[in-house]
Amino acid sequence: MNSSKLSIEEILFQSGIRINNSLGDPIILNAVTPLGYSEAKLNEGKALLTEASTLVQTQKREYGELDAAQETFKVEKQNADETYKNILAIGRIAFKTDVQAQTTLELNGRRASTHSGWLKQTLGFYRAILANDGWKTALATYGQTEEKLTAEVAAIESVAAASENVRKEMGDAQNATQERDQKVEELVDWVNDYEVIARIALADNPQLLEKLGIVVKS
Repeated sequence: MNSSKLSIEEILFQSGIRINNSLGDPIILNAVTPLGYSEAKLNEGKALLTEASTLVQTQKREYGELDAAQETFKVEKQNADETYKNILAIGRIAFKTDVQAQTTLELNGRRASTHSGWLKQTLGFYRAILANDGWKTALATYGQTEEKLTAEVAAIESVAAASENVRKEMGDAQNATQERDQKVEELVDWVNDYEVIARIALADNPQLLEKLGIVVKS
C-alpha cells in the first residue's frame, strides 16, 4: 500500500479491506496463519485500525472545537471593541477640556494594534473611569452609566478568557494531529508488512489477493 499517494481516509479504508477480509475469509486466514499472521495477529492489526480511526475522529473534533473557539473570540472582541470605540468617542466630548482625563484615558492617539495591547488599553480605560467619581458622573450624563462601564469590563475580561481558550484549543488540536499521524504511520507499517506476507501466502490465488485490495500485475 503506497500510503504517500493516499489520503488518511483512504489509508483507513484500504487497511480495513486487508484486515477485515482476511479475518472473514477462512481460506485467507488458513493461508497466512502458518506465516505468522494468525487470527490473534490479525486482530492486533484490527485494534490498530480502530485506534487510528478513533484518533482521526478525535482530531476532526478538536479542530471543530478550535474553529468554534476562534469564532467566539472574534465575535466577542468585535462587539467589545465597537462599544469601546463608541464610549471613547463620547469621552472625547465629555472630557474635551479635561487634560488629565485625556491623558489618563488615552483619548487621543493610536489604538493598540496587538491583542495584548488592546486588552491593556481598554481595561485601563474603563478601570480608570470607574475609579474616578467625577469621570463617572461626566459620562453618565451621556448615558454611560457605571453599570454599563462595569459590564464592559466584564466583556473585555471575557474576550481575554476566549483568547486563552483559543490557545488551549490550538494546543489540543495540534496534539491530536500528532497522535493521529503517529498511529496512522504505525498502522501503515503493520499493513505493509502483512501485505508482503499475504502476497507470499496467496501467490497462487490472485483472486484472494484482489479481495484484500492488493493489486496483482498480470
